[in-house]
Amino acid sequence: MFRLFLVLILLFTASCGYRSVDYGKKGKEVYCIKKIRFSKAEATALDVFSRYIEDAVISSGNLLECSGRTTRFITVYVKSLNIKPVGYSPAQRARVYKATVNLRFIVENRKNEPILVKDIKEMSQYTGIGLTGDVERRYAIEEIGRLIGVRIFSILTEE
Repeated sequence: MFRLFLVLILLFTASCGYRSVDYGKKGKEVYCIKKIRFSKAEATALDVFSRYIEDAVISSGNLLECSGRTTRFITVYVKSLNIKPVGYSPAQRARVYKATVNLRFIVENRKNEPILVKDIKEMSQYTGIGLTGDVERRYAIEEIGRLIGVRIFSILTEE
């Protein structure tokens, strides 16, 4: 009986061996953000868009690296970005901003052939207190960038 018990324990522990797993190679792509084109010279919007696009790529489980291992290249063309004040505080300062963006999201392979082309249109509204100058406008850009990041995340995870 003791031998049978010993054999069962030996078989059980022999089947529970260590196996290395490389999570970086299993079905993951290596992306590089080639460029974000924007006709307006708005540094805040470019910074926000690039940050949220990078977050979307990494959150989707892919790698973000511009090197020889890169298999996919991302190009974003911001066609239009409109940020308008639509509400004012009692002190007549802009308090509510409506932000709309229209952009084209392109993923290319190493041969510069488009794999994925999506037009993304998002609209957001941000309400502040109206006393902090240009901060509400910046937060409206952040909000629209967050929506773009969510949209790109959903595009990259459905492939």
